[in-house]
Amino acid sequence: MKLSHNVLNGFIPTPTSPADLRALLDDIGIEVKRMEPSDDHGTIFSVELLANRGDHHGYVGIATEIAGRTGDTLTHPAFTALTVGDNGPAVQLKTDKCLRYTATRMVRGPSPSALSDAQRAPLDAAGTHSINAPIDATNLSQTELGQPTHTFDADTIVGAITIRLSTEGETALPLFAESAVVLPSQTIVIADDEKVLAIAGVIGCESSKTTQDTTNIIIESATFDPVSVRKAARALNLSTDSSVRFERGSDPNAPLVGAGRVATLLQGVGWQIEGDTTSVGDFTVPTTSHKVDAAGASAFIGMTFSQSDISDRLQRYGFTTTDDLHFQVPSHRIWDVEFVADLYEDLAKSIGYNAIPTLLPPIEMGAAPTPAEIVRETVEHVLLSNGLYEVITDGFYGRDLLDRLNIGESHPLFAHIETQNALDRAYSLVKNNNLGQAIEAVGVNKRMRNDQVRIFEWTRTFHPDKNAPNGTCSEKKVLWGLVSGQDVDPDWTHRGRVADPLFVKGMVTEIANELQLPLTLAPLESSHPLSDQLHPGRSASILLHGKPVGFLGEVHPTVLANFKLKKVRPVFFEIAEDALNAAPQSHAVDEPGSLHPILRSLAFTLPNGLSAGTVADYIGQQAPSLNAVNITDLYKHDRDGEPVRTITFELVTVPDAAGVRATDVNEEINALISAVETKFADHHVKLRA
Repeated sequence: MKLSHNVLNGFIPTPTSPADLRALLDDIGIEVKRMEPSDDHGTIFSVELLANRGDHHGYVGIATEIAGRTGDTLTHPAFTALTVGDNGPAVQLKTDKCLRYTATRMVRGPSPSALSDAQRAPLDAAGTHSINAPIDATNLSQTELGQPTHTFDADTIVGAITIRLSTEGETALPLFAESAVVLPSQTIVIADDEKVLAIAGVIGCESSKTTQDTTNIIIESATFDPVSVRKAARALNLSTDSSVRFERGSDPNAPLVGAGRVATLLQGVGWQIEGDTTSVGDFTVPTTSHKVDAAGASAFIGMTFSQSDISDRLQRYGFTTTDDLHFQVPSHRIWDVEFVADLYEDLAKSIGYNAIPTLLPPIEMGAAPTPAEIVRETVEHVLLSNGLYEVITDGFYGRDLLDRLNIGESHPLFAHIETQNALDRAYSLVKNNNLGQAIEAVGVNKRMRNDQVRIFEWTRTFHPDKNAPNGTCSEKKVLWGLVSGQDVDPDWTHRGRVADPLFVKGMVTEIANELQLPLTLAPLESSHPLSDQLHPGRSASILLHGKPVGFLGEVHPTVLANFKLKKVRPVFFEIAEDALNAAPQSHAVDEPGSLHPILRSLAFTLPNGLSAGTVADYIGQQAPSLNAVNITDLYKHDRDGEPVRTITFELVTVPDAAGVRATDVNEEINALISAVETKFADHHVKLRA
């Protein structure tokens, strides 16, 4: 939307400086995108409006926001108080998607004229061209008040005006369109006995448009269901000033005001009202109120409010008090005010976000990780260090996956929990094993020309069990992984070795060592459900205290052939999560200190005959307050033709409860530099600049 600085001053006093006005608009939530100087309109502001604030789409709405901040008095445009009665245009309302609808007839006098340049200033600033007085008046009323209105050539209307929903296949010819469009079914339309006059809330139609020759018009002003207007505009790919306002929620009490503003403008240029205004629609504006007490508002915003201060500030935005603590939502805010926090937001805007003190919310100490979380982190560290990536697979698959795994009706894994009436048969079974999806992952990567596959997943499988607590199935939480290709990503320096079952065995052993679990391997029993799917000479059971808790093995060649995989030898493993969680809990959790460590780095140049460890030990002896001396970098170079090294030492000081100042550490470091250079003077040790 484009705003004129000069025009806005006619609604409410604003800062003289355009830069100050821009700062004010930005601070109240009217984001300024661009400023352009104008000889006729002062400065033109291109503003971005909030998606839930239809009331902002007009000078009055924006002026109301400014009044909420400044407390200045708002000037409303003059409008005619229309008389609602039975002596008006015939209107029939046949849908509750139209909340209110008004129709007012006006006829052109003998000497009509155009709106003046001063009246059209808001339109000129917005770049809206003049067409004729009735259309200019509706555009101006909409720009000023934010209430869309429209005029029909009354002589083109056959029978009564009817507000209804469109029928299947019904067409209309929108304004400026070259051909008719098919309306989406159940779109709100304004029609007569023969044709569609307008697509409600979106655009009028060519068949009833107002022209220079029009002498008899009907002004329509209404409120429509925002969702219906938005759907119609999107379906027809039509975005107009009216649809933008209506789909964000318009004021149900504004139709008569908007039509009255159009009537006032046209009466000034030679048009007269004929008869009464027809008004239909029994929508009742909800009388929603929220309790805003001083204590609650003060706690929410972080400032001290009195009840009278709250009342004064909220009344600027149009809220009225029903008693000392409750505030009724005005009709133009019923679409966006739902909670008391929305009123707190207006209070905050009345002050200015930059003027509100910054307060940090109260926090609680974090909880120590649970034993299961420690186990998972430890296991993942092993897997990630071996190049595995975590993946997420579906919880469902189809019967075709079982066929490729050679799992027939006699197989122990044939029975599944099945979904009823599955839309996609490829997801009809709840998984009871992970091998098939792991092999599919190899196939996906092969098709993408990636031969290095190292993946793992924490998941669960589901097994039919009428004795389970849920009466349907039991669940098993497991960790599975698969490696295929080399044990490391090959490059020009190292081709790696094949990631075979011994590589996976090494990972399992590493996990066992990290968790202090006595995991062992034994030949895979032929009774294992997946023994036939794994290579008989390259598979094993994973045991804990002699009981099977998992397995590993190379996928059988016949299974790989079923998945159309060649020249790969993937190795699969699976371990029960309960077995991993049986690890002894010897992991201590170090609570982080409240003071950050102080870090300093010193780079000393050392000859080849002097070890860096010797210098590091001396630094630690000379500075007992240091908590650690770490060697972090090595740079080899020549000095006077002799090979030397520059070693970087990181010095770590952890302040105690009393605290240590950085200046104290700096003084100690300076003394330490002199001590090192003196101690190792014979070796020509120097601090590298």
